Amino acid sequence: MTEFEHTTKVDLENGSPAFAKPVLPAVLPFVNEVACIDWEDGIKQVFDNTIDLVLTDPPYGMAYRSNRRKEKHKSIQNDTDLDWLGDWCKELKRVCKPEAHLYIFCSWHNIDIFKQTLGVYFNVKNILVWEKNNHGSGDLLGDYAPKYELIIFCSNGSKKLNGGRSSNVIKCAKMPTDNHPTEKPTNLLRHLIEKSTNKGDLVLDTFAGSFSTARACKEIGRDFICFEVEPEYCRTAKNLLNGVSVSLF
Repeated sequence: MTEFEHTTKVDLENGSPAFAKPVLPAVLPFVNEVACIDWEDGIKQVFDNTIDLVLTDPPYGMAYRSNRRKEKHKSIQNDTDLDWLGDWCKELKRVCKPEAHLYIFCSWHNIDIFKQTLGVYFNVKNILVWEKNNHGSGDLLGDYAPKYELIIFCSNGSKKLNGGRSSNVIKCAKMPTDNHPTEKPTNLLRHLIEKSTNKGDLVLDTFAGSFSTARACKEIGRDFICFEVEPEYCRTAKNLLNGVSVSLF
């Protein structure tokens, strides 16, 4: 048990006013852990109607591999097709609370498929644009330089956003690290988490990668369940999470 998990458990048991949320079931697995498991196996163990927010960066179905990094990462698993997408959305529907929000990172290549499949189970509210400080590679002479990623915003009910209405274009610098080929910046994730959750809420990331979602949750006092199938990324994440300070305010 990490220091974060111990602090959270003690505060809940003592009824601390800083954690006024209902106590999570004692047997709920994977909470605030580095869960090295495939999403298909992990999500089956998540209880119905327990997730306040889904925030995840799934495979885009385009066999992505970065050629700009010094260290070449493994190819992303499940990235050759989207055959898993329907079953994944069905499981998300099962575990989400009636008022849950979802943020799903996506690329323009297959966004129609993601949007249509998610729309079977959730209310697709908007497509956010993350404007990065650099651009990807590709056709250097015959195409425009890609400088953004898309985030599908969905709702399982009619919950309002915290802090009022925000722009659907978010400017945020890309991570300068090399922990994962598609690592997302924690300050971007914190912004999305704070818009859709309160302290003590439970956030699910089924494709955790370098566990940026977990780090953002830990920094601002949210619980998390994060799945990642690659042991190498899980080992790195344990070291990164141990260095994250916990916010109690």
